[in-house]
Amino acid sequence: MMYNRVVGHSKGTKEVRDRIARALFGVLLWPALLGGFAALSAQEAKPPAKPIPAVKPHDPLQGKECSDCHRRVSPSNVNCLLTKVDLCEFCHKVPAEGGPTRLVEAPEPLCFKCHKKDQFKGSFVHGPFAAGACITCHDPHGGSVPGMLRITGQQMCLECHTSMSTRFVNARFRHEAASSECVDCHSPHLSNQRYMLTSAVPDLCGKCHEKTLRDQQTAVVKHSPVTEDLACMNCHDPHAAQESNLLLSDGLDICMKCHDKPVKTEKQEVADMKKLLAANPYLHDPIQNRDCSACHNPHGSPYFQLLTNQYSQNFYAPFFISNYDLCFRCHDAGLATEEHTTSATKFRDGDRNLHFVHVNRASHGRTCRSCHEAHASTTPQLIGATVPFGTWKLPINFEKTEKGGSCAPGCHEAQKYDRQSVSPGKQ
Repeated sequence: MMYNRVVGHSKGTKEVRDRIARALFGVLLWPALLGGFAALSAQEAKPPAKPIPAVKPHDPLQGKECSDCHRRVSPSNVNCLLTKVDLCEFCHKVPAEGGPTRLVEAPEPLCFKCHKKDQFKGSFVHGPFAAGACITCHDPHGGSVPGMLRITGQQMCLECHTSMSTRFVNARFRHEAASSECVDCHSPHLSNQRYMLTSAVPDLCGKCHEKTLRDQQTAVVKHSPVTEDLACMNCHDPHAAQESNLLLSDGLDICMKCHDKPVKTEKQEVADMKKLLAANPYLHDPIQNRDCSACHNPHGSPYFQLLTNQYSQNFYAPFFISNYDLCFRCHDAGLATEEHTTSATKFRDGDRNLHFVHVNRASHGRTCRSCHEAHASTTPQLIGATVPFGTWKLPINFEKTEKGGSCAPGCHEAQKYDRQSVSPGKQ
């Protein structure tokens, strides 16, 4: 209407009408155009949302088997029985819909459709098995590794048990059994034994260490740590160790785990060895070498106190070489068999062997324990301050001199000896 009035009062020329039209266009349409441009700029600043693709059902080509396309699930050596006969539908939805695996149900109950769960028995359960994560270890289609494992047995275990892998690398000694297959000792599913062991220790260890187990079972004197609690693992690491024989610590320290206090047995009480060794400055050579097993068999023995060889329990004994087998493994037997010597012993008057005098008798020969301590003493010769004679602590009163020495024990009057000259009146 405004346009018509303006036009009506104008000169009616074309030029005037065009000017009026342009003015009206600017007033009425320009703000709308600016708003449109702003909206377009905002849309360009935000990236467009990606469309969510719909899961398409699996649509195999007519007349083809699954393995014609899925070559990767057709392994060469060890196959799942179902893959051999192309029964893919037993586990997978065909056509498949939804989910990355397209299984007909969860893996655990699916596996137990064939693998009967009641055939797995035990109160200790391996974590993946308990969680139904069978395919953590097994390839459900097959593979080149026995048991349809994804990789070889030990490598499979070490993928999770990484600390064990580190121990194998850093240890000086590795258990040969642990270097091959973990399942030789451990069950990968369930077990009635701690640590998922396939059978109880020490019987499990005895499968390889037959002689040690047999000696332990037939031993007259048994060592309780071999059979109690962790048995072999009380002293040995079953995987890897820094000490020889896979000991948890060196030979002396491993014994001090128990012998740091008096130990009562059925027949006697064994002294507090830690206290005894600390109180005496001179140690028997095997103890200096931290090797108790030089004299004691830690698994069991036919001899008292778990000794490795014959050693008299008594103060007196007739002399036989065999009665001193333990001592003569290291010491020269001549100290008891040679009546005269200048080299077999320092306990002599001139060349008169005083060990022979005391020990080599048809009856009432003094045994080594009559004068010597077996573990530690205040003297280099391990001569005891006292020795047990029944309920009496028999004194020795030994004194060492540069050329010999003397003693005044309860069994005879004071006597002296000199290696360079024979003293009169010696018997």
